[in-house]
Amino acid sequence: MADFKHWLIVYDIRNAKRLRKVEKCMESYALRVQKSVFESNAPEESIEQLKFRLEKIIEDSEDFVLFFKVCERDWQKQEKYGVGAKQKDEIPDEGFVIL
Repeated sequence: MADFKHWLIVYDIRNAKRLRKVEKCMESYALRVQKSVFESNAPEESIEQLKFRLEKIIEDSEDFVLFFKVCERDWQKQEKYGVGAKQKDEIPDEGFVIL
């Protein structure tokens, strides 16, 4: 079985068309936390696939995507307030369907 890791992924995409493509791609791998922030519980292989797909979409001179791998100990320390706090705290371990 794959070794799932916690990921926090943020991005800033300057073009509306590319932004829509990035959002659609991200939704296949992660749960949206805010407009340009996603959480994922996925094996590194899935994240590498996501990075590969994103590299084909983004423009290096204008956009960026930032991946944080968060260890289990630090992931358990998270505190959520407001609307997002009412959502389920855990990301499902079964992963996401890759379209």
